[in-house]
Amino acid sequence: MMKLSRFNVVSIILVILVLLVAVGRIFVCPTLSNYSWIAIFPLFVYLYYSHVKDKNHLFGFFLIAFSIAEFLKIVFDTSNAMAYYFANILVIIAYIALIVFFVKDIKLKPLLKEFKIHIIVLLVFNAYIIYVLNQMIMQDEDISVYSLDFLIEVTYNVLILLVLSLSLIHYLYHETKPGLFLFLASVCIVFSEMVQVAYLFISSQQLLQVIYSSLMAVGFYFLYEYIKIKNNPPLRSPQALRR
Repeated sequence: MMKLSRFNVVSIILVILVLLVAVGRIFVCPTLSNYSWIAIFPLFVYLYYSHVKDKNHLFGFFLIAFSIAEFLKIVFDTSNAMAYYFANILVIIAYIALIVFFVKDIKLKPLLKEFKIHIIVLLVFNAYIIYVLNQMIMQDEDISVYSLDFLIEVTYNVLILLVLSLSLIHYLYHETKPGLFLFLASVCIVFSEMVQVAYLFISSQQLLQVIYSSLMAVGFYFLYEYIKIKNNPPLRSPQALRR
């Protein structure tokens, strides 16, 4: 009989939790889906800190802060204003840590030399998306311009787009499999956040909530693959070594 490693045991638990989240969403059982959801993120923290040898504490902090924020959002919902603001600020700090993680792994001079056009296109794209997201937020009559809520939402939107852009640049710069998984994870997480903006400020349809959860789950699946590769790192390619 094959003995399961701790990594495999945690992986099986993650699959079970994701299935419980899906069942809770499909059969409209928020207690099951929500509490299964918040149990997922601490397991990612455990996997990263117990199984990755070459740990980066900025990435680890992102996982920890995101985990605490999701816990606060679900346990306190919107009934506690302090918990609501603390959760959003935690997510903002988590994304800042992820941005610094990407930036520190890129050298500016070769980046500007090789990807100048890419950066310009991304800046234009980001400016347009931020404008669209802000228009969506301003459809909520309860939020006034220059209020704390508006400031938090705008900051949130700017940061998630920076995460998306920097994850793409990071992958193009290094061209490694872990970099690809980080980029794919960022794509899913960022688009899930955009869907959440639509859910919160335009339409509260259950379908949007399901799409949000699905995209976030797929994003963290790619993070799982990233952690798995970091747990068993492959030999680096000659191109990666030259970087």
